[in-house]
Amino acid sequence: MPRREELQGKVAIVTGASSGVGWQSAVRLAEQGVRLCVTARRRDALEALRARVEGAGGECLVVPGDVTVGEDVDRVVRTCLERYGRIDLLVNDAAVQTYGYFDQLPWAHIQRTLDVTCMGFLRFAHAVLPHFRKQGSGHVLNIQSMLSEGAAPLLSAYTAAKHATLGWAKTLKLELHGTGIQVSNVLVPSVSSPMFDHAPTQFGLQPVPVPPTYDVDLVARAVVKCARRPGRTVTPAFLQGTLLLWLDRVAPFVGEAVLGRYGPRMQMERASVDRPEGNLFQPVPQGVGAYGSVPATPRWKRFTAVAGLAALAGGVLGGAALGARGLARAVR
Repeated sequence: MPRREELQGKVAIVTGASSGVGWQSAVRLAEQGVRLCVTARRRDALEALRARVEGAGGECLVVPGDVTVGEDVDRVVRTCLERYGRIDLLVNDAAVQTYGYFDQLPWAHIQRTLDVTCMGFLRFAHAVLPHFRKQGSGHVLNIQSMLSEGAAPLLSAYTAAKHATLGWAKTLKLELHGTGIQVSNVLVPSVSSPMFDHAPTQFGLQPVPVPPTYDVDLVARAVVKCARRPGRTVTPAFLQGTLLLWLDRVAPFVGEAVLGRYGPRMQMERASVDRPEGNLFQPVPQGVGAYGSVPATPRWKRFTAVAGLAALAGGVLGGAALGARGLARAVR
């Protein structure tokens, strides 16, 4: 069992804190007495977060920046050290995604997705680790994705970035063995975040997460647990988490059958949108706070989906591949 860390008075940098998982993780960490340095591209959103945290009695330093700009990353770290004198925790969360078939995506979209979602993690860790080594302690906590170990159609660049960051994090953990510096990962399922309201799409239809969708706070609570007991890779959801990872190991063809046939339509609503660039290169003004327009899937529907997935797995494993369409409907 990892050693339990006391969070009161610790200092954390949280990237991607303007909305979604980053926002809610910052709020939950502040409730535990963590002193925050929050960063993202939108100052107005970060100022709203600071008002929320300080209104509840917490400490929050706002330092806007872009994770793809090395000078911005260095400035965030330097300003945090000037204010607090130390850094104990880096929560890597900043990410973007773009919807489209790989060969039809603009190459600039692929590069930008990888630069933010993968290289942004590496840039911040590279800037913070010298201070962790000097202290003899520290914690790099990475907000990963179920796509770090899986795949979904239309999200090739994001999936590639998440596979890369998980592999990097596992290597980093080995390199830091015995230094007092910890590395943790949270594998995030589909959550009710504004990310889907920001993402560009090549289809002219509103992107939605692969169902079922969980409350953003599920991930934020997992972040707090990892901060207290570092050094783990955790999966906070069961259906779109532990169960899917197990199923992918024992019967990978089940997921391939469902997502290969139904995956694209499961990720689009009928509502029309004209968002070819989204928030890839410039932030969008909407989406301040933890939650986006896609609500969390009701618990009863998630239970129904568990039963459908179990029946599907049993059928396929027994030679009767039935129920894929029922599963896709159950989780909508």
